[in-house]
Amino acid sequence: VVIFTANVLQDNRNYDVLLRQIKSSGADIIFLVETDQAWEKALSGLESAYPHTIKCPLDNTYGLLFYSRLPLREPEVLFRTERDVPSIKAEFLLPSGKWVRLYGLHPKPPVPHESLSSTAKDKELMKVAFEVENEKDPCIVMGDLNDVAWSHVTELFRKVSGLLDPRRGRGFYSTFSADHWWMRFPLDYIFCSAHFGLIRMKRLPYNGSDHFAMVTHLRYEPSLRKVHEEPQADAEEEQEAMEKANS
Repeated sequence: VVIFTANVLQDNRNYDVLLRQIKSSGADIIFLVETDQAWEKALSGLESAYPHTIKCPLDNTYGLLFYSRLPLREPEVLFRTERDVPSIKAEFLLPSGKWVRLYGLHPKPPVPHESLSSTAKDKELMKVAFEVENEKDPCIVMGDLNDVAWSHVTELFRKVSGLLDPRRGRGFYSTFSADHWWMRFPLDYIFCSAHFGLIRMKRLPYNGSDHFAMVTHLRYEPSLRKVHEEPQADAEEEQEAMEKANS
């Protein structure tokens, strides 16, 4: 499955550039954040090739648009921690006939009045981590998580969820800020269960946003579960994650 992910920057109006990137990527599924109604209208032509959609355009920089060539089951827009910050959850059907659970996230970054030990972002990530922890079927979590790859919270998410970060050992793939070549961080992610292997991962050129878009090609291969070393949280980490999820 080829996955195209991007934070488009709500005020960016270079629609044609993004559409060209999507077309050349050969994506099966597309997840875009910071999408308002103007973006929804500009991208409406995608629906002929990607008829399965989940839409929640908003003008507060937390709108979401999801497009899929692959059939969906039980698509949902969820507001896990704040009523103006949506996320998506669905299952998509691989050509092999296997259903894959999918989560698309864009939690708010920490704000000055929040506790540094427990933020709305942490709460949303840990809620999803515990959902995924109990999943037996293949699973993918993606989006702009507003957290760097080496942070304690991102590592805690990885351990509790048991998901793999395909970029580990392959580079940072820093996606923000596209406007500053001397200061860039990895904020946009795809995590996957051990059922998947990575075929390729690519950061795309500048498209007008302050984030670079990413294309990730994963292959579903159940036998890889015997090869991959799945991360695991210890009791203390599980307790910390539970406290953040329930904060």
